[in-house]
Amino acid sequence: MQTLAKLMSEIPDVGSSFMRYAIALMRASNREFSEFADSKMIAMQIAMQAARENPLSVMETMEVMQHNQALMTKGVLSAQEKLTGFAWDQVEEFQSALFNTVQGNGGETLAGYVQREAEIMEAVANFTEQIEKIKDEFGFQFNSPNYKLVHETDTFLLYQVLPVKKGVKVNDALKPMILVPPYMLGAHILSFLPGEDKSYSHSFANEGIPTYVRVVKDIMKNETVQATTPDSDCLQTVELCKLVQKKHGGQQVTLNGTCQGGYICLMNLLSGKFQGICDTLITNVAPIDGTYSEAIHGMPQMHHDFITTTLPNGNKVANGYLLSLGMRFVAIDREQPLVKVLDQASLQKATEMNPGKTVAALFRWLLKERVHLPLEIAKMSSLTFQQPIREDGALPVQLFGKDLKVQDLAKLGIKWYQNYAVKDDLVTPPCATAANKYLEGTDVIESVPFPGGHVAILTSPYSKKSPVNGHFKDRDGTEYRGPVAFQLERAA
Repeated sequence: MQTLAKLMSEIPDVGSSFMRYAIALMRASNREFSEFADSKMIAMQIAMQAARENPLSVMETMEVMQHNQALMTKGVLSAQEKLTGFAWDQVEEFQSALFNTVQGNGGETLAGYVQREAEIMEAVANFTEQIEKIKDEFGFQFNSPNYKLVHETDTFLLYQVLPVKKGVKVNDALKPMILVPPYMLGAHILSFLPGEDKSYSHSFANEGIPTYVRVVKDIMKNETVQATTPDSDCLQTVELCKLVQKKHGGQQVTLNGTCQGGYICLMNLLSGKFQGICDTLITNVAPIDGTYSEAIHGMPQMHHDFITTTLPNGNKVANGYLLSLGMRFVAIDREQPLVKVLDQASLQKATEMNPGKTVAALFRWLLKERVHLPLEIAKMSSLTFQQPIREDGALPVQLFGKDLKVQDLAKLGIKWYQNYAVKDDLVTPPCATAANKYLEGTDVIESVPFPGGHVAILTSPYSKKSPVNGHFKDRDGTEYRGPVAFQLERAA
């Protein structure tokens, strides 16, 4: 009777908390499914228009359908696996709380357990508030005194990133550097959370290195950006490098490109137009040969109409929402909406509902930083994932109608610091290092593995295992240095 009385006394609290949990779960799930579905609807609209103007063949249609089936199967299986594991954890905790209530063990009671779970799921449902709150801390805040607009071209704005570390000033005697973000991912990932010491760009600036970032102008407002080509990208980057070189006493510039930006930097330098202007290249997780990225190379290859959006002025651009969706399909086992909700719940629980600012900033980047791309840039990028580097070392793309051969870096006197992420499933290590064989026997390249995934070096530049400003050893005992250390020692 006493046991039954204990259970009965907790029923009102258990019932109330369970309803709170159920409502919060529905809110969180509806948000994720709605956001994912919206991107798919945009993709379907573009596909329908493209199919009318440039219909798929029977074989192409079958390939797309098979790919979609494979993605659906992978998504369902990942959700099933995640849900099963999550449910078992819940059952174990429920049983423990139930025994505590019945036996009076003094631990968490059933009412306390259900209330805690309700609060965790409510935190997941309300996470959009944290994403909005982080906007004033995330990314480059170019309207603040910490940045200085130095120059602009038809396509780009060049900002100087000033140190935010106390007591540090820009040392104009050091070798200057221009950061080149990817068109697709935007610039802000390079300045993740400066106030939390989690900013790749500030890891250079805070050492006194003259640090600049090349930012693409708003493509929706600038027709010249919409019409940007790889050739015009190259010429405008030459203009920026000359300006920075002149500003710093004639010192040659380092180009530091991330992901697609790294590939574009490599292309530009191989054009030969940077001789005497730039002698150093740093690439972060750059897809040097995209055919080694099975996740992207394995996607059905369709005409560019299927990524194209026509703007009100008639210009065509590559739709950023569709391209972002394609990247999410690559990681569908993690991007499936239900999986995302349960992962967020697990994170809230593991951190006692204090996941910190990093997660909110990461979600803001993934959800808010999707931009359209100039169509010619998108075509160039697509080609690099469809065709490999040729046997003679030439990239599958050209500049100014001329081949770009990797081994010419040695002839041009350019040093290449290349880092890649060992757990990257987008730009896999073979994808990032595919060109290295063409530079064997030279002292051109320094290839450095970093732990973690695709953006780990950007969101955690001062990782204890591999700090960007220090030297560190791999598991096999090989000693490496981070890109900041490389830049400082290159300038010495």
